[in-house]
Amino acid sequence: MRENLPVKYSSEKYDEYTKSFVSIYDDFILQNLLEEYYQQGGGLKTLVDVGTGTAQILIKAAANPELDALSLIGTDYFQDMVDEARKVVKQNGLENRIEIINADVHNMPFPDNYADLVISRSTIHHWANPVRAFQEIYRILKPSGVAIIHDIRRNPGPEVLAEFNRLRQEIGVVPSNLEEKYTPQEVEDMLKVAGLTEYAVIAAPETGPGSLGFELRISK
Repeated sequence: MRENLPVKYSSEKYDEYTKSFVSIYDDFILQNLLEEYYQQGGGLKTLVDVGTGTAQILIKAAANPELDALSLIGTDYFQDMVDEARKVVKQNGLENRIEIINADVHNMPFPDNYADLVISRSTIHHWANPVRAFQEIYRILKPSGVAIIHDIRRNPGPEVLAEFNRLRQEIGVVPSNLEEKYTPQEVEDMLKVAGLTEYAVIAAPETGPGSLGFELRISK
């Protein structure tokens, strides 16, 4: 079993990268989140962002007035990311709106049936034990809760990967390391081992911009 994998550059560079280049992906996740939120009836709900990094996606969520009643919590395993996230959240005047917690996805400090919504972007390949992580995410979901998880796949479309790495290079970030990623089939196999097959759906387009990665939804 491998250890939790950190990013290969500083938390400050990661914040710059996610704030600018990754923003388009965060917008897509937040749109799906908003749809799920309304399907649950809106109102007072709890969102947990697993592997929040520097909390940029939560900052975007906090800026959306349609999500004003949503309690926002970000977790990250790596202390440098937690420290940077708290700094960035404070700089945005959101320390009373967004809570940042140092926590491991394999053993999260939340009771059963805690979160209405869970999101996670580009994190599965960072986890030491994705099977255990999926089980933890399912555990903390409330009945009727939904987790929306995105990651880059190990077998993306070559053209979209080339463009992705070109943009990373522009901002001074190393190319994506496909060896540490998973294919949608491998994730499906993990979900089977986790006992979550009947609760999970994977969407993995073969062509177009979406072919860079996949979306996993776990419903309770």
